[in-house]
Amino acid sequence: MIYSQILVGLILIICGFLVKKHPNLIAGYNTMSQAEKDNVNIKELSSFLKQLLIGLGLFSILSYFLLQYFEIVDHKILYINTVALVIGLILGLVYSNTHKKFKT
Repeated sequence: MIYSQILVGLILIICGFLVKKHPNLIAGYNTMSQAEKDNVNIKELSSFLKQLLIGLGLFSILSYFLLQYFEIVDHKILYINTVALVIGLILGLVYSNTHKKFKT
């Protein structure tokens, strides 16, 4: 169980760094026309997604150890982390699609 939580956390952290360095990895951005890409502030968007993914990755790893400390059963830790990651991703994606600072 610990290996899966660390693996998920590391994958999210690595994806955060990759999104900043290669913004074409952002879903939908690589299929936009050049005119549509010009309307996106990619520097702000990629920085936000980097912070979001790294934060969720660190949360996944740290919450596992914290919940283990409180002697929560492993399968409940998995449910808690999964729900937290899904909610975090949904809120982050809604924010990135609706906030004006990501548009030029």
